[in-house]
Formats: sequence, structure tokens, C-alpha cells
Amino acid sequence: AVVSTQSTGDRGEPLVTLDRSTRGRPIRTVKWSRSSSTLFYVMDSANKFYLWDLSERDSTPLVIESFDSRGLLSFTEMLPSAGPPVVVFTFKDGSLEAHHVKKSAIRADVDNVSKLEGYLATVL
Repeated sequence: AVVSTQSTGDRGEPLVTLDRSTRGRPIRTVKWSRSSSTLFYVMDSANKFYLWDLSERDSTPLVIESFDSRGLLSFTEMLPSAGPPVVVFTFKDGSLEAHHVKKSAIRADVDNVSKLEGYLATVL
């Protein structure tokens, strides 16, 4: 499984490939955070959830949660009026779980747009 951003050049080579975290398992969903331009979420075929923050590192995700026995169906990010984002998980048995994203993963003191531009500048 590979998560990559495609270059706009003629060769179509990936700018970045993030393939080590899923150990080859297919990725079912990728969603960018609405709260941070450097944060995104991944769900793989083994019911694992990954939280990546490119302002921190791109070699490994910040968080890996396993929902093997529950059958993770989907997730979505909610933005409460105050506090960090909440990720809501849905499971095969019809249940829901809501988890706050740790404040350490959402750093308010960082200009995320500048961080993302800096990151892209290093990989281009």
C-alpha cells in the first residue's frame, strides 16, 4: 500500500511515498484534516487507523490504533467549537466511538501552511 502525492511534472513520479506504515496492506481511506494542513488520517484493510503529521515527520505516523476485532468501517473528523478535533469511528456492529485528537498532534503555535510549504519545498 502506498500513499503518495503525485508531481505535476511530465514524468508523474511521486513527490513522497509513505509505504512503510501499512506493511503492504491495502489502504481503504485517506482523509486530510480540516483543522491542520499537515495532518491526515489513513485506514487500512486490517482495520488499523493512522494519524500522520507532516510538520512532525513523514517517516512514520504519529499514532497507530488497531481495531482488529471490532471491524472498523469508517471514520470522520469533527471540529468542535472549542478544543481539538474529534475523530468518530464506526464499526461493523453498528457502534460508534469518538476520540479527541491529542493536543500535542495539533500545535496551535505552528503556522501549518508555512510548515506544509516548507515540507513540499524539501521534497520537490
